[in-house]
Amino acid sequence: MKKFLGLILLMLLPCSALSMWGQTGQQMKLISYNIWNGFEGDSLRRARFIEWTRKQAADIFVLTELVGFKEKDLKTLGQVCGYPYAAIVKEEGYPVGVLSKQPIEVIKKQVEGFWHGMMHVKTAGVDVIATHLSPFEWKYRLNEAQQIVDYIQANHLKDYYVAGDLNAHSPLDADEIAKHDTLLANMQRWDLSQKKYRNLREGRYDFSVISTFLAAGMEDAIGRMVHPASARMSFPAAFLYDWQWDDKRLPQRRERLDYILLSPSLMEKCKSAAVHNGKENEGISDHYPVSVILEK
Repeated sequence: MKKFLGLILLMLLPCSALSMWGQTGQQMKLISYNIWNGFEGDSLRRARFIEWTRKQAADIFVLTELVGFKEKDLKTLGQVCGYPYAAIVKEEGYPVGVLSKQPIEVIKKQVEGFWHGMMHVKTAGVDVIATHLSPFEWKYRLNEAQQIVDYIQANHLKDYYVAGDLNAHSPLDADEIAKHDTLLANMQRWDLSQKKYRNLREGRYDFSVISTFLAAGMEDAIGRMVHPASARMSFPAAFLYDWQWDDKRLPQRRERLDYILLSPSLMEKCKSAAVHNGKENEGISDHYPVSVILEK
């Protein structure tokens, strides 16, 4: 009788409550990865990505820089990696995409007003906002961030997260990157070479973009849970310069550009967060992937 009543109660639960935690019934793993120009046709990079992805067994992947990918290409990659469902924001330039082990409902695709685009999908019981903010201009990024915040609030989203390459600095990393003199010098040099764009705000690091998300109630799980702060850096990989992973010049050049920003309800369930910047990911991309694990 007890088993029968339990079955009835289970059937009465909303589908989202049943699907949110994937097949394990206990945890959900989320990953965001910038794959650098769609692997640039490099079969070895693609093969290593597939191998690493299979090992991670994440529930949802957000991918940026899907250069050269059509939706059918992303679906093919997803199936090889163990993800039967895929969605892509566009099929030209620098697309953003999502892979999931559960069905994906595409709620919105928006390219206008965004450098690379923004896509809202619902899968596994959560709302996913996948995006790739401007790599060249802090004011443009700030406008993109505000558009996303406005969209989330207008649609009254609850269990959601924003993920992707946000090309912006978190105030939680301020003390760390203040020590990265080479990074600042390189960014200042780039800004001076430009007539139109500025990544720095009057020659200094800008924290307003990520602060916009945080002020709206989102949580920077990686910034709060990964210590020391130097372990949070997601860019550049040594691969960008054709250097060795442990090259002593890298720490001074590093920054965190890749994020998984959680809604308050998901942050309550966050068990751990990580930036996968070890040797195993060297040679796949110029960025390192980031992840969070949610627990029921």
